[in-house]
Amino acid sequence: MKRIVIIGGGIMGSCTAYYLAVAGYAADVTVVEPDPTYEFAATPRAVGGVRLQHALRENVEMSIYGNAVYSDFANQVTGGKVTFDPNYRRIGYLYTVHGAAGLASLEANVRMQQSCGVEVAIHDRDALRARYPSFTFAGVDAGALSPGDGQIDPYAALMGFRRAAEGRGVTYVKDKVVDLSVADGLVTSATLESGGKLPADIVLNAANCWSAEICAMVGMKLPVEPMRRQQFYFRAQDETEPIPAMRDMDGLAIRRHQQGYLSGLTNFNETGGFNWELQTDVFEEMLWPMHARQCPAFETIKYQSGWVGHYDMCRLDGNMILDRGTAGPDNFIVAAGFSGHGLQHGPAVGRAVTEMILEGRSTSLDLSRFSYQRVLDNRPLPDDGPKA
Repeated sequence: MKRIVIIGGGIMGSCTAYYLAVAGYAADVTVVEPDPTYEFAATPRAVGGVRLQHALRENVEMSIYGNAVYSDFANQVTGGKVTFDPNYRRIGYLYTVHGAAGLASLEANVRMQQSCGVEVAIHDRDALRARYPSFTFAGVDAGALSPGDGQIDPYAALMGFRRAAEGRGVTYVKDKVVDLSVADGLVTSATLESGGKLPADIVLNAANCWSAEICAMVGMKLPVEPMRRQQFYFRAQDETEPIPAMRDMDGLAIRRHQQGYLSGLTNFNETGGFNWELQTDVFEEMLWPMHARQCPAFETIKYQSGWVGHYDMCRLDGNMILDRGTAGPDNFIVAAGFSGHGLQHGPAVGRAVTEMILEGRSTSLDLSRFSYQRVLDNRPLPDDGPKA
C-alpha cells in the first residue's frame, strides 16, 4: 500500500487520481484541494483548445493522446456517479507566420508533426485567402492548418475526471497544504491548514499557479509563476465563413465562441503574479484594430464580455516540469509549469505520473526531457512553435 497525497485537484491532480484509480490504487490516494468550486483555478478559465501543432515532439504526442481521450470521453473516463460531457468539437487550428525564418521554422515543425501522424499542411497566403475569403492575411506569408484539432468545455472535462476518480474511490479533501515534513530525503507528511497531517509515501505537486510555493517547502526553486491571460468576447455585424482557431507567430489569437468570437493576446513580458484586472482598453485600442486589419467584417463589432485566467507559466522555456527526485525528496513529484498547455496535456501527464509512481518512470511516452535537471543546468528546451 502506498499513501499517495496529491496537492491540487485541478486537471493534473484529477487526471492522475483517475489513472491511479483505474490501476487499482484509489483507496491509497488523497487529493487536497482548497477550493472545490474551482472559482480561481486555471482550468475552468481556459478556452478549451486541444491543438496538435507544437514544436516539441513530446508535446505533439501528449496532445494526440489528449485529443483521443476528449473525443471519446464517455468511454475513456468512466466510474463517476454523475457524467460530464466536455462537448468535444473538431474545429481545426491555423498557425500563421511571416518572414523567411518563420517559414523555415513552420516547415520543420510541420514535417515533425506529420511524422507523428498529425494531419497538417502548409498553405501560402493566396491559398489561405481562397479558403477564408473574409480575411486579408495581410503580412502573412504562410500558415499551417491542422483540421483535427479539438475544442472542449474545460470545466466539464475537469469535473468529469474528478467525479470519475471519486466514483472509483479516491478521497478529495477540502483543505490546503501549508507545510511538508522531510526526513532522510523523503517527504513523510503534509500539514494541512486545518491542523491535521496526512502521512505520505508519495507526494505529487500539482498545485498549478501555486506549485512554486509547494516546491519551496522542500527546498526546490521552481521557475513557475502565475501569468495573466485576458480573453475578450465580441460579436460582429457581418458574419465570416466558418473558421478554425487562428493564431499568428506574435501571439494574436481568434476563434469562434458561442454566437461570436473570442480574442486574446498573451503578453509574455508582463510581470508575473495574480492580476485579475480585465483591461477592456487593451481590446478597444489594440486588439480590435489588429483584427479589423485582418478581417473587414470586424470593423463593426460589439464588445460583449471577457474574463481573466492565469497560466502556471514556466519562465525557463514555456514547457512543463515533470520530475521525481532530481533536486527534491526522492518521493516528491512535480508536475507544473504547463504554460497554457495543461488542459490538453492533462490526460497524458496523469497517465505518465501514474507510471512514475507504479513503475518508476513514464513508460507510455518518454518525457525525460521535461525533468528539473534543465532548471539546474539553465538549459531551456528549444521551442519555436506556437506559444500558448
